[in-house]
Amino acid sequence: MIMKNAILTLTCAVMLSACSGLRTTDQTFMAHAENFNLLFLQIPGGDSQQRAMALVPENAQIDTLISTPDDTTSFLGILNRIIGMDYTTINGRILPENGPILKNPVDKQPKSSFQL
Repeated sequence: MIMKNAILTLTCAVMLSACSGLRTTDQTFMAHAENFNLLFLQIPGGDSQQRAMALVPENAQIDTLISTPDDTTSFLGILNRIIGMDYTTINGRILPENGPILKNPVDKQPKSSFQL
């Protein structure tokens, strides 16, 4: 009886942890969405990429989009849909409405002493 209650409590906690949200600063944003997958059932449901894209601010430029495989054409996609987490993270810059648009305000080139 105690084991059943523990399993039920753990399952509810994991299922409720799937969410979506948005973090912003003056110039950047990060939107995320997650689903818990159990036997091809997605909780809370829907495509995590669509939910994350719905949170992106209007005047934003997307720099990176990271998403887990959510298909049935690959081994990892099938395994993830049987039991796993599906997540999408979108990072970018919030562009000024009336100001100049900066192409690359941050140097994104890696600094390394390695040369070919």
